Amino acid sequence: MKTITKSITGTIIGAAVAFAFAACSSSPSTAPEATVAQTSSGPNAQIHLTPSDSTYTPPIFSIPAETEETLESWLNGNPISNDITVDYWCAENPDYPENPLWCLPNRIQLENGTAFDFYNGNSDVIACETYQDTIFYSVYLHNNTIRKKWTNPWFNTEMFAQSKTQFKESCKAEFGDITEDTENTIACNIVVQPSPSQDNGSANSRQYFTIHYTYNYIDSYWNQFATKTIEACRIRPQIEPISY
Repeated sequence: MKTITKSITGTIIGAAVAFAFAACSSSPSTAPEATVAQTSSGPNAQIHLTPSDSTYTPPIFSIPAETEETLESWLNGNPISNDITVDYWCAENPDYPENPLWCLPNRIQLENGTAFDFYNGNSDVIACETYQDTIFYSVYLHNNTIRKKWTNPWFNTEMFAQSKTQFKESCKAEFGDITEDTENTIACNIVVQPSPSQDNGSANSRQYFTIHYTYNYIDSYWNQFATKTIEACRIRPQIEPISY
């Protein structure tokens, strides 16, 4: 069995909580919207959005190179396998002193929110938390089935207009089945075949051991959907002018 050890500290319990992040985030964004005023001239004039304070200049956020490198590694994804164990060492949580097993997924601050990634060998989760909502994309192996799930309260916006269609097409390409399709969530189940056994096949090799099937999976669509998932954390929402 392969073992990967990572050191991580914080306040949110392991992978189970990472998958539960469909709830809206209450954390304030570090890039709040500027106050704007509408101005127009005549009944058919285009409405222009201008800062209410003429001295206002939009903040410029400089993301450190180290943060960009971390994000790039997350967007590359990780292998999913029942033969990989990720060992997280968790610090004591002052909010839950009776539970020493709480730990925080890796987090980075982006221009319009916080992105986090949690990899646990048989699962991988990437998410974007803004002051409005949380979007997350996850891949999880259970027995011989890969479950891919995308939760996004913004599926009905222009930014994500084609996302569900692309997800369905990717599911079909991997011979999977759409198992959930709601306003905010879409999921796909894919049955995977076990990898060739390392057993030499002799009678003695099987005498005292239960046969262990190894399932390995690489999500070839991870970069596409992970990149889209964290897009809201990178791009500030724009208010389009309205014409009458």
